[in-house]
Formats: sequence, C-alpha cells, structure tokens
Amino acid sequence: MKLFIEQSEQYTEAEITIKCGMIDGRLESIISYIRLNMFSVSGVKDGETRVISLGDIFYFESIDDKTFIYLESDVYECSMKLYELEEQLEKANFVRISKSCIVNIMKLDSVRPMLNSRYEAKLENGEKLIISRHYLPAFKSKFGI
Repeated sequence: MKLFIEQSEQYTEAEITIKCGMIDGRLESIISYIRLNMFSVSGVKDGETRVISLGDIFYFESIDDKTFIYLESDVYECSMKLYELEEQLEKANFVRISKSCIVNIMKLDSVRPMLNSRYEAKLENGEKLIISRHYLPAFKSKFGI
C-alpha cells in the first residue's frame, strides 16, 4: 500500500482518494475510520449547541420521542430522529441494536450472549446495552461475529 500526501495552501479542504483493485479488510477498516471522522452531529446540552464528532459518540438512544447522544461521560440531545441517523450512519461503524438504540461498534469492549437469544454489549466506558434478537443478525454482520 502506498500513501501520498500533497500539502499546499491552495487547497481549501482535504480530499481523500483511494485507488485500489479490491477492497480488503485492512482497507475497509481505513475507509470506516475516515467515514467515522468525516461526519459530525449537533447536540444540545444546557442550552448550548456543540458539534460532536462521530468518533466521540458511544451510542444514540431515543426516549419519549427525543434522541440523545451518549459520549464517554456526557449526554446531549439531538434534533434528528433515530431512523434518520441510521440512514446517515449506514456505512460508518454504527449499527442499530434495538428499537431505541444505535451503537458505535468501535466503542465496544465486549459482547456476550444472554438468555432469549439476546446479547449484552459492554462499552469502553463500562455501560452495558442489550442487543435485541431482531437486530442481532445485522449486528453480527457489522461486528464480524
């Protein structure tokens, strides 16, 4: 694999072009990382709006028609609906694990089976989420198990 970086003040924004014969696992991982860091979501906390990088997000959760963004130790409210986020994050490292939750698989510490064909996902910050059996096939595919 070759890496070329061309830096000049004439460029107003970064552009990434990947030229390849086949996309292998290593390249797919690089592409996912780039996608993860290209996008951001706006969140509101205490009346202040902040732009949050997807790489900082542990998961999104919908509660009582409100969507929340969970970071390592903070929670922000998001104006987008969960289905809108799911569509936008389809090619990033996010996957829906229940009717009300989308998780960043890059923030998973471990996964273990539970009763009733469900799984428990433990995140890097110690939080635990339940993966419902309806969303399990998509999760397994995205997570690689």
